Amino acid sequence: MQLDRLLPDGRRLHLRLSHEALTIALGADRVYTLDHSGRLVGAFRAGCHLRRGLDGRVLARWRHGRGPRQRRWLDETEKQALVDELRADLARLAAEPWPEDVAALLQAGLAFDYPADAERFHAVYRPVAILPPDQYQALVLQATEGCAFNTCTFCALYRHIRFHIKSTAEFAHHIRAVKAFLGPGIRLRRSIFLADANALVIPQERLLALVAEVEKAFTLMPAGLPPERRRAWLQAHPDGVTGWYAFIDGLSAERKTVADFIALRARGLRRVYIGLESGHEPLLAWLRKPATAAAMLEAVHHFKAAGLHVGVIVLTGIGGRRFDAGHRHDTAAVLSAMPLDGDDLIYFSPFQPDPDAPYEALAAAAGIEPPDPALAAAQEEAIRRGITLPPPPRGPRRAPYNLRDFVY
Repeated sequence: MQLDRLLPDGRRLHLRLSHEALTIALGADRVYTLDHSGRLVGAFRAGCHLRRGLDGRVLARWRHGRGPRQRRWLDETEKQALVDELRADLARLAAEPWPEDVAALLQAGLAFDYPADAERFHAVYRPVAILPPDQYQALVLQATEGCAFNTCTFCALYRHIRFHIKSTAEFAHHIRAVKAFLGPGIRLRRSIFLADANALVIPQERLLALVAEVEKAFTLMPAGLPPERRRAWLQAHPDGVTGWYAFIDGLSAERKTVADFIALRARGLRRVYIGLESGHEPLLAWLRKPATAAAMLEAVHHFKAAGLHVGVIVLTGIGGRRFDAGHRHDTAAVLSAMPLDGDDLIYFSPFQPDPDAPYEALAAAAGIEPPDPALAAAQEEAIRRGITLPPPPRGPRRAPYNLRDFVY
């Protein structure tokens, strides 16, 4: 449903209600997106894009001309001002006559309790540290908490979280709690991300039992539907999901067979994401990655043999100039040896050190300079040029992956 009106103050209102969300555009410089619970999920004001996470944080992103994208988190005063402004606009709109479903959603947005919403989030979830960009809008289900290895010197995302695999009963309770928390807003999320860091480390029998709980709670789209049938299926199944997705590390991948991955694909797994980081073995060893580039290359062969789509993540700028030449050459070579096709993704992520991780101290002791954005950009360009795989649509898509853009 789309509605257009001219407001008394002269601004043009465009309102679009879809199965997933309500979008309200007030003139050219103020836009809000609400989910079907009335929860603000995104906004645009005077050239600045705002994204509200379920934990209550709001990320602002903007760009001056052709300059680099800027980002920062709003403080509490700014977040409250955003909510106050939204409520004032919703109150003005709610006073007008609207179709029943639009009027109900405007009232839900006007009454939404944001502090209580953030509190409920923390009761349902452990921190959601990161997702791949194509899954930013996924429904996260935490089958595990933390990381099974926690050895990588550059990562502190899970360093203070004890690794835990949920029991079937725990996971079933978690799913119910997530669905209750999101309410009708769950319609915005059409895929499931099985978290946390490497949920596919779960032994196969236990993993299949957890997947059975997902199957009980959600309708999964059949695999392999062409685009036009996917659209029709989603329209016919308004609460359906395209499948489930997950991270995996090279060491965990070695513990599963191609037959295991085939079985997971049959149960809804669609894409796995693996942090290659680099194809240069000396750099991986120095970073204390729990698997070699050779092992991760073999893992990707297993994923593709099972009919899965793959997302491969490469870090740029990490290891400084000491590892620069090897990182460029070997990463391009390993990526080129992967059987990736047009259904797959290669992500390039500029390294941004975490002060809670050991990397900076280790790099300083080794005489490795701090990350340099120019070096990261040059490495990405060189690796892209060195990849011999076909370009899209036959070959994998190449895309940026900036961790600073993530908010769940």
